[in-house]
Amino acid sequence: MNKEVFDFLATAGAKYGVGFWKPGSGIIHQIILENYAFPGLLMIGTDSHTPNGGGLGGLCIGVGGADAVDVMADIPWELKCPQVIGVKLTGELSGWTSPKDIILKVAGILTVKGGTGAIVEYLGPGVDSISCTGMATICNMGAEIGSGGTLEGCDGRLWRFT
Repeated sequence: MNKEVFDFLATAGAKYGVGFWKPGSGIIHQIILENYAFPGLLMIGTDSHTPNGGGLGGLCIGVGGADAVDVMADIPWELKCPQVIGVKLTGELSGWTSPKDIILKVAGILTVKGGTGAIVEYLGPGVDSISCTGMATICNMGAEIGSGGTLEGCDGRLWRFT
């Protein structure tokens, strides 16, 4: 039904070097981790799941439609300097706990608006016990607290696959 739209997006993406993943390509979370994310990356994506790339130490921000249109029209993307909220993790996940429990706890503290206008950075020794995909889950769910970008602190560890 939307073939014309997807054909246009695919050709425009190819012309301007913009990644375009057609329907059926797979789950966007995994596409971001496997094809784009790396430590220190700054990524602006048009998908609310873009922050998933924070699991590999990138600052990956999902923007809305108006911002995306500005970028596609070659208008510089701007934002106010965000507040940084540091979440220090000190323990290890064990038993039935999961990375999702961490973001749910943070959401309980900050509520759905507490992260608005902020970047949330997870740091501390507790980060070591969380896998790449676990951190990606935490980062991806930053939107639940209003944050447009979440990242794992880059403290010298480049890759953690468990």
